[in-house]
Amino acid sequence: MRKKGGGSEGFTLIELLIVIAIIGILAVVLLVQLGGSRGKARDAKRISDIGQIQTAVELYYNDNNKYPADLNAVVSGGYMSSRPTDPEGVSYNYIVSGNTKYQIWVELEGANTALNSDNDLNEAWSKNGTLEACTDAADDCIYDVGQK
Repeated sequence: MRKKGGGSEGFTLIELLIVIAIIGILAVVLLVQLGGSRGKARDAKRISDIGQIQTAVELYYNDNNKYPADLNAVVSGGYMSSRPTDPEGVSYNYIVSGNTKYQIWVELEGANTALNSDNDLNEAWSKNGTLEACTDAADDCIYDVGQK
């Protein structure tokens, strides 16, 4: 900043451009950092939703001695007020086999080490009801819970 004639002070164009450039760089860095946080928040909601679904399915089993054929039976039976959906709008995957075992699964956006000690089956169900191994241990791993 330099003093101009008449005693008034002001910023030069160069000084203003430098300040604007610094603010722009800081904004970009902040947005990049927040992007990862949003993904973690969506994964946390997915994990919470799966836990709520699992609790409702187990309550249904306690009352009916079988697992529900689909998640709509859990909602209509009053075990959940509504069927939760993934933060990106898709439904959670659920399948039951022989009324004695079930599996709920969701694909996460990132690796989550908090899931290493859960009731994770480390399996994925194909559409015809057979089990396939979940071999993807890094990003996009399937988080699944259920009864064997």
